[in-house]
Amino acid sequence: DKAVALALQYHPSLHVSGANVVAADAGLTIARANDLPSITASASETHTDGAFLLRPGIAPSAQAYNTYTAGIQAQQTLLDFGKMVSRVRASSHLVDATQYSDDSTRAVVIMNVQLAYYALMQAKQVVNVTLESVESATKHLQQAQAFYNVGKAAQFDVTKAEVDLSTANVNLITARNQVRLAYLQLDDAMGIRSERTYEVMHDFANEPFLLPLDSVKAFTAENRPDLLAASARVEANNSLLTAAWSQHLPTVSAVGGYTWSNFEFPLLNRWNAGVTVTLPIFLGFSTQAQVDQANAGVEVASANLDLLRQSVMLEVEQQYLNLNEAEERITSTDKLVQEAQESLTLAEKSYAAGVGSALEVSDAQLALSNARVTRIQALSDYNSSLVRLKRAMGATK
Repeated sequence: DKAVALALQYHPSLHVSGANVVAADAGLTIARANDLPSITASASETHTDGAFLLRPGIAPSAQAYNTYTAGIQAQQTLLDFGKMVSRVRASSHLVDATQYSDDSTRAVVIMNVQLAYYALMQAKQVVNVTLESVESATKHLQQAQAFYNVGKAAQFDVTKAEVDLSTANVNLITARNQVRLAYLQLDDAMGIRSERTYEVMHDFANEPFLLPLDSVKAFTAENRPDLLAASARVEANNSLLTAAWSQHLPTVSAVGGYTWSNFEFPLLNRWNAGVTVTLPIFLGFSTQAQVDQANAGVEVASANLDLLRQSVMLEVEQQYLNLNEAEERITSTDKLVQEAQESLTLAEKSYAAGVGSALEVSDAQLALSNARVTRIQALSDYNSSLVRLKRAMGATK
């Protein structure tokens, strides 16, 4: 939970998606502003100096004067046959899509942290298993050396035990390096650079997952953020298509103003008010081209939604099957570890009694080590598959 909290605070991708949400909200405000009255104020002072020709036959005369003007103008759209409403609706759907995309980004960040966390847990547990193998190989070498000194074992047993210990030490070096790499990957997933002074949990949870596949698919269709974002983009493009087609229709606006002007102070005032009707007749085929463009946008958004839905459902089924397979492997590896432990115990007792060989002990040690690693891998795969399945479903917990 702390690793996830750090990622949600520091990961750069969340800053990007958060900024996109702010930009989309601003776009909605801009779209809504077009439905509100616009009021502008202006003021100017103009100085004119030069020769003026009053009429033919009269010589030009030099004149200089100032002109002072101030005014307030207002305009309000009264009727546009749905242009404004459609644009606002499109912007609103884009805000929804951006918010869902932000949710999807958050889900990916959380998933990557959890996967890196489990990978670090797995690497640390493998180190523990390898340490046990080193300790066991060390004890076996001491035993083989003691038996050789009293004539109960051949030189081969001592050499074989030395080789096994060297192999275990090499495996330990590799395992410890995997831990260092796992720390790097977890730091990257959290978006931080730590001193790696933190610890992680020691044991994997084995949380059962009881939903049937049909219920998983139904939940996914309703909750997967990027599916919801793609659906919102389809609705946004439909609204843009309506707005583009509405450009064929007239727009009715009310205009008015109050003006003060004169060549000197005090200024003289006047006002004006009226209604403007604008009807596009020919705009170089641009209106129909915008309709065609918007219609293509609807088709692209719809196709992307279908492709994403197909991909998501495939991902859900794959992770569901992987989860079930990992769960079955956990049960099998529990028995495998138990049997490998019993086999090693028997081999060590036989060797201590002088009726077994060093090769049998070595094979039994390797089998037990592999069984433990296999069980760790199964537990890690189960937890990772559960994380991926929940992410594929759009589940937040």
